[in-house]
Amino acid sequence: MSYQLCFFISLIWCAGGLNVGLCQPFHCKNDIIILIMMEEISGKELIEVLKSYGVSDASFLASKRVTPDSMVYVFADKKGANYVLYVADYLGGYEDLDMPHDFKFDYGFPYDKISFRAVRVFSYVDKAKKKADGYIDDNHYWTKASTGDVCMLFGADELKI
Repeated sequence: MSYQLCFFISLIWCAGGLNVGLCQPFHCKNDIIILIMMEEISGKELIEVLKSYGVSDASFLASKRVTPDSMVYVFADKKGANYVLYVADYLGGYEDLDMPHDFKFDYGFPYDKISFRAVRVFSYVDKAKKKADGYIDDNHYWTKASTGDVCMLFGADELKI
């Protein structure tokens, strides 16, 4: 997976070795923690990913960094339908979700809050350029970005960003 340092770097002096726990308390003195966030997908590539799911008329609304290794990208079409592209280094377990399914991301700074209700999960089209080869994906839900991250597209309502 690719990473970029420029989004958020936190330098903290800590005693007793490197502590990477983002939500756990720690005591600071001598070592440095550097928090590295996942790389964002370019606008051009997002269009290719959406086309891999057969969606070509959606407009970009927002991107939200929700955990160190996952992001969501929000789109809407002219008819008002919302799409949420969930992107992470691994998405195991999400292929068996019952629909509708409520997602809520609220892990605090430096991550963004977002919640939505997934009402549909999209399968990629037969000749998808971005399908995630090398994964067991019987439902054809997963595409893959050039960053190495796996993507799933949901139709969504009750979107709060």
